[in-house]
Amino acid sequence: MAYEGNEFAAMMAIRNQSVTKAVEHLLGICTGLVADNRIDDAEVRFLDLWLNQYPEVTTAWPGSVIAERLRLILADGVITKEERDDLLETLKGICGFQLAETGAAEAAVATIPFDDDPSIYFDGRSFCFTGRFLFGTRAKCEREVLNRGSIAADRVTSNLEYLVVGSLVEPTWAHTSYGRKIEKAIEYIDKGCGIAIISERQWIEALK
Repeated sequence: MAYEGNEFAAMMAIRNQSVTKAVEHLLGICTGLVADNRIDDAEVRFLDLWLNQYPEVTTAWPGSVIAERLRLILADGVITKEERDDLLETLKGICGFQLAETGAAEAAVATIPFDDDPSIYFDGRSFCFTGRFLFGTRAKCEREVLNRGSIAADRVTSNLEYLVVGSLVEPTWAHTSYGRKIEKAIEYIDKGCGIAIISERQWIEALK
């Protein structure tokens, strides 16, 4: 039985390495696609074809996010300018978040006091979302926690348990409307309230 357990662990380690390499390849492709700050229909279909050839990458962030965006874009067989622009911003946000030296997203979130190692639970816990999310609209994010038995709060209070900050933040976040929610959470934390400020990526990992 111990042998079987060790064999399973080894298989999982190999699988995780494969997914990691596929994600790195995907990030390289995305970086190339957004280099000219535009994306056309052929590039949209190429990205969809690549993900279909390497489905394992869609089981991890950010492949899962990109696959969902493409599914929505291609559902009706028509690719609109708005959809291309949304995908472009999504890919730019992902590349910026992952590659700190090439994007502003990492620099922007660095000043936000995220919980380094949060314990994220959903049953009956309260979540408030602020900022723009790679995962989708705020309504979509709220549906995810509601489906898991959590509470979707529309504002930051002393009883809030998690404030989730979207990856597409701006360097001037402190002067934005969503920045006020972050500042309010920090005020409550300083008073001893048990609010955890978490990033979108931490939240997405917890969804698994």
